[in-house]
Amino acid sequence: MTVVSSCSVYADHSVAGTAEDAQVLPPLAPGTALTMENYGEAKTAIEQWARALAADKSHLCRAGLIGGPGDGSDRYGYWPARFARDDDPVLVPDIPADSTQIIDVRDLAAWIVAAAESNVTGALNAVGEPVLFAAYLEACRQLAGGKARTVAAPGEWLAGHGVNYWAVPDSLPLWLPPGHDGFSARSNSAARGAGLRLRPWTQTLRDTLEDERRRGLTRERKAGLRPDTERTLLAAYRAQPA
Repeated sequence: MTVVSSCSVYADHSVAGTAEDAQVLPPLAPGTALTMENYGEAKTAIEQWARALAADKSHLCRAGLIGGPGDGSDRYGYWPARFARDDDPVLVPDIPADSTQIIDVRDLAAWIVAAAESNVTGALNAVGEPVLFAAYLEACRQLAGGKARTVAAPGEWLAGHGVNYWAVPDSLPLWLPPGHDGFSARSNSAARGAGLRLRPWTQTLRDTLEDERRRGLTRERKAGLRPDTERTLLAAYRAQPA
């Protein structure tokens, strides 16, 4: 039995490099309505049910952030699309040393099938390699033509001006609250040992930008800053006393 679970099952996201033996959240109680706030607990409950049904024959595929062409969440693609949209200054969170971590949906799908065919079992983190936010951002800028400059604002300032974390409207995708140093830096060693194959993250990024161009760089997005919101925030940031 294969269950596509999530690294959101883990109780602690503060430590980079943690593996599958990290503590998970308690399962969501039966009958509880599902919300984004209890998503991790819901995934823990699903994992428990899978183990109860299939015992040691279950493969709990704990996916991380999934991206690539066709990504409807608009998260990973926000930054390359933003640099490609125009050459105006780009507001970014001042987190150059923070980690990003993506798994290409094509690699994830291929591994789920291959793992089932080869009887892979157990809980395994299906995540990509950690990439520093600064390196990811520069790759986005270069792919888009390398003309737009960035304006880096501290997290406290962004949060105080209503910018959301991670993946909702008027957010800065991949930016996380304090205490999430390990959220995008989990170990994938066990999964790679079980056959997970990952294409270079730069290839995923390039294909993502091509897909963003096809879908429209000025379309309304589920994640990221709207152009008017970004311009207002940039003006406010520049107007601060020296």
